[in-house]
Amino acid sequence: MTVITIRPAVPDDAEALTDLMHGSAAYRGKYASILDGYEIVPSQIEQDVLHVAEREGSLCGFYSLTLNGEPELDLMFIANDLQGSGLGSMLFRHMIEEARRRGIASIRIVSHPPSVGFYEAMGAVVVGTKPPTIKATWSRPILSLAIQPFPNKAIRNGKVT
Repeated sequence: MTVITIRPAVPDDAEALTDLMHGSAAYRGKYASILDGYEIVPSQIEQDVLHVAEREGSLCGFYSLTLNGEPELDLMFIANDLQGSGLGSMLFRHMIEEARRRGIASIRIVSHPPSVGFYEAMGAVVVGTKPPTIKATWSRPILSLAIQPFPNKAIRNGKVT
């Protein structure tokens, strides 16, 4: 059985994360344009809450949670050979625990259209649509994920207390 571990990303992971992102089969064809010229850089890793999944020393998935303004799941990618393996759910649950630990009450997700069902299955709710842009020539669903506080905690003014 292969062990998968999740750890905080480090700046040296930037190139491997960019390769994983650009190698995603989910972003081929009409969805490829949104990744044109996009790369993960060390400063992004230092600024965002970015965790990676590793299998046998190789990166096989990651998520990036941005905290500037409204907390948002900015990126989430799983290696093609692990799609449907449960790794996405594992990373998503990790992201929820990380958000809960930081006192975040909700997370915004601007979704890749084919991923909406996954996010809904994980508890997110569609709350709107982001119109097409130059790079994303299609509408993108906007979802909201409520983060339940730890037991005996309450949400006040958008923060867990």
